[in-house]
Amino acid sequence: MKRLTRFFSLLGLVSVRSRLIATFLLLFSITLGVMAVGVLGLRANQKALDEYEAYVVPEIARVLELSEKVAQLAAVAPGMTLTENSTLLHDDTALLKGLLGDIRRLSLDLTDKGGQRLAISEELDGIDNDLTRFLVLSGKQRQLRAEMGDLGNAAEQIGAGIYRRRAEIAQTAPTLLNVWVNTTLGLQAGDRAALGMAEGDNEALWLQVTARGEQLRQPQLAAALRQLDEGPRNVFDLRREFLSTEDQISYLVALMRSHAEHLSSNAAHYVDELRSVARQRREAMRQVAISSQYGLWVLAMAGVALALAGIIYVGRVLRKIQAMTRIMARLASGDTSQRIPSTDRPDEIGELARAFEVFRSNLLEKHQLAQWLEAQRRQQETVFNSMNDGVSVHDAQGCLVAWNPTFVKLLGLPDSALCVGMCLAELRRAVPAPARWRAVSRQTATRIAGGATRIASSAELHLADQRILEFHCQRLPGGGWVAVSRDLTSRRAVEAELRQAQKMDVLGQLTGGVAHDFNNFLVAILGNLELLQPRLVDSPELQVMAERARRAAERASRLTRRLLAFARRQPLQAEDISVPEMLAEMLDLVEYAAGTNIEVVLAPCCEPLWVHVDRGQLENAILNLSLNSAAAMPAGGRLTLAAEWVEAPPCLPGVERAVVLSVSDTGTGIPPMLLDKVMEPFFTTKAPGEGSGLGLSSVYGFVRQSGGDMQIHSTLGQGTRVELWLPAVSLPAVLSPVRPKLQAPPPPPGARVLVVEDDPEVRDTTLSQLAALGVAAQAVDSSTAALEWLSAYGPVALVLSDISLGAGGNGIALAAQVRRSWPGQRVVLTSGLPQEVHQSHPDWRQDQLFLAKPFDLAALAGLLS
Repeated sequence: MKRLTRFFSLLGLVSVRSRLIATFLLLFSITLGVMAVGVLGLRANQKALDEYEAYVVPEIARVLELSEKVAQLAAVAPGMTLTENSTLLHDDTALLKGLLGDIRRLSLDLTDKGGQRLAISEELDGIDNDLTRFLVLSGKQRQLRAEMGDLGNAAEQIGAGIYRRRAEIAQTAPTLLNVWVNTTLGLQAGDRAALGMAEGDNEALWLQVTARGEQLRQPQLAAALRQLDEGPRNVFDLRREFLSTEDQISYLVALMRSHAEHLSSNAAHYVDELRSVARQRREAMRQVAISSQYGLWVLAMAGVALALAGIIYVGRVLRKIQAMTRIMARLASGDTSQRIPSTDRPDEIGELARAFEVFRSNLLEKHQLAQWLEAQRRQQETVFNSMNDGVSVHDAQGCLVAWNPTFVKLLGLPDSALCVGMCLAELRRAVPAPARWRAVSRQTATRIAGGATRIASSAELHLADQRILEFHCQRLPGGGWVAVSRDLTSRRAVEAELRQAQKMDVLGQLTGGVAHDFNNFLVAILGNLELLQPRLVDSPELQVMAERARRAAERASRLTRRLLAFARRQPLQAEDISVPEMLAEMLDLVEYAAGTNIEVVLAPCCEPLWVHVDRGQLENAILNLSLNSAAAMPAGGRLTLAAEWVEAPPCLPGVERAVVLSVSDTGTGIPPMLLDKVMEPFFTTKAPGEGSGLGLSSVYGFVRQSGGDMQIHSTLGQGTRVELWLPAVSLPAVLSPVRPKLQAPPPPPGARVLVVEDDPEVRDTTLSQLAALGVAAQAVDSSTAALEWLSAYGPVALVLSDISLGAGGNGIALAAQVRRSWPGQRVVLTSGLPQEVHQSHPDWRQDQLFLAKPFDLAALAGLLS
């Protein structure tokens, strides 16, 4: 259609009217051409058909009949070799002769060219000669088969006699038995080689028969077998003649088949030539017909195409007009999705379309602008509703305009609690009480119309369920504000835990340093008091003073251990402990510590509960908790000790079972605002001088160091329950007996000791203690001086070195250097911090001897024993 339009355009036919007139004139011309081509094609086809019927068809019929007879001849001849009946052979011979006569007759009807191509007479003469020889040999073969049948019957009779007398013949004439077998095989031999082999074997067997005299023992059997093997018409001669006749017959059959196949092949070739001629004639007719058909089809299709083009053209013109009409109707209703067609046409329709396109372009611009605005609105609405923060929009009067679902969820309100137009006061009243607002920022985001109410840029809302919401407000250009809220509860909890961890870390470092220095002081104090007390035997008042000072120093030592327990730096001697047995053993002590006006109850426990902790520290923790409970019940009450185990405790991840040891009282309870502070060190609600504030904190440090946790549950006016969660262990297979502590023997006389200590007070006190034990001791203040002294004076019985030597080095490194230079030298390290703190040093060895500060004369004597 486009090509036709272009053709019309080249002719200068631009208007619709001129194109339609040209189309009708072309249709009339094509109709006349169709009539002329049809008449000429019919005449040519009629002439070619007459020639085909006069020559080709009869010749093909005769050749096909001749081919059929030849095929019958080729099928009958091979089957005659298998015919033994003379009547059937006579019938087959008559059939072959009849086929030969039919073939000669049909060959006479062919054209001269066909007879020459087939060479029928030569092939038929060959078949006649071969057929005559075949009949002679077939008769001879039947005669030989009859004679061999007689010999076979005779052989079977001989075999029957042999079978009846098989035992006798097997003993007297076994070779004759083999002769009979070979004779039977020769009678059935399929080729000359097998026949010759059977004949040769029989000749050898006859020689053996003669040599063994078997023909004398079985004369009748020998005579019968010689007649078969050596008679005038014996088995081997007849079988050899039969095989020769059979080969000649097979050769003649092959010749006849070859003649028949040759004749059949010639007939097939001639038929192919005739078919080729027929195809050529038919092809000529087909070409004429095709040419006529092509001409007719071309003209017809051109006419149809031209007619269809005209119809399509008219239809297109009408559809263009209808389409423009429909599009204009949709444009009038606001639909601008379709373009105006045919704006590029140079005819009347193009002019109309271009006029409509101007109107459509204007509407399309407006429609696109509206769609863009709608998409922006939907996108903003989606973002607004899917925000993780709550958002609320308020107008200049403070009334609620819009909000997202997160805003309602954060306030803990039902979806129907809010409505458009709700004022700020109603919104605040809808929040569940008690709720408390706190302004975080002094900056003002906006003010409600009238200026009475100020809206802070940042504020916090503390809800009744302990959640904290943060609000950030921003003023809107047209008045009002937008508020963004988020839940700060989790973040505040994490911040509190971080602050607590930082505080505990700093406090642990401070506690470790204080404990180290304090233990150095205690070494000097306790050591000198221990040396002084024996000299005050004659002065009771001075001895009382010294004993009072010693008790104060020991209390200071216990305070140091409690500080180390809180900092988780206290060395623990863990062992397997049965909690019910330990509580039963402590019951008297707890009753004494609690007082007479408090009832102490031990909850029964019927199952074994075992933990692996330091027994002394656990008993100290229970006693501390009992004293706290007794202090909370000044007017009396009940104190309950209980223990139980739980599966998979939630507060101890990775622990399968835990033992919960609880101390409960009916006292005044702990206020909720103080529950988070009672485990902090130095925090106490007692009057100044009545408590150190380290009781619960040291218990908490010991429990955490033992891999457990501590929880406190308290209600004002009803009492408090403190729970110690410790990992449970299985029941020990064998309980180790308690060994009594043996007193260390005195040191050997003449022993020398080198003391390495940077603190002069501790150094002098240690030298005095060693002198009291009768040991010759020397002291240096640094690791370098110690190595020089050992190099000068040689090894000693013991090197007692402090680990923290300040600027003088490190005792662990000194011990490693001493082991390298003097492998047999014994080194004991001492420190005011527990051994576990120093084990991370790279030079620390597992078998390193360690003495904790403060130490006494018995501990030093034990090192020297």
